[in-house]
Amino acid sequence: MLYRQYYLSPIGRLSLVASDHTLYGVWLEGQKYFQAGVKEENLVDASNPILEMSRQWLDAYFKGDKPSPANLPLADRGTTFQQKVWSALSEIPMGQIRTYGQIGKAISCQSAQAVGSAIGKNPWLIITPCHRVLPSSGHLGNYAAGEDAKRFLLCLEGFRIDKS
Repeated sequence: MLYRQYYLSPIGRLSLVASDHTLYGVWLEGQKYFQAGVKEENLVDASNPILEMSRQWLDAYFKGDKPSPANLPLADRGTTFQQKVWSALSEIPMGQIRTYGQIGKAISCQSAQAVGSAIGKNPWLIITPCHRVLPSSGHLGNYAAGEDAKRFLLCLEGFRIDKS
């Protein structure tokens, strides 16, 4: 059984999904791959300790604190390649950015497209910081939750991004 709770954030309504032991995902309503791998009939709209921890983490993050994602038990999800990419994302400190190429180099993958695809399927929006990855051009690039959300999150973390 999976539990779901909604969280009203500055970027929109987030769907938080967890089992009794792990956080299964955090998605912005309407984002690409919304609740991927989750069947609606397996969800119970109720809280549990994992969802409460996740809400507290998000509260701290949106207040401008730097909560550690290491304290949240993330579910074992994705392919081996996706897990490598998501692990590399989790190592990007708040206040820093990486390029798709840098992520690829860190995991010995020369395909920025493959890296970008895995980043787009990251099930833990904000917590596994896919918003901290930009193309080498310096533009915002694609983001499963949309450009406005990515811009907001980066600005919250102290970045200023041109709208061009």
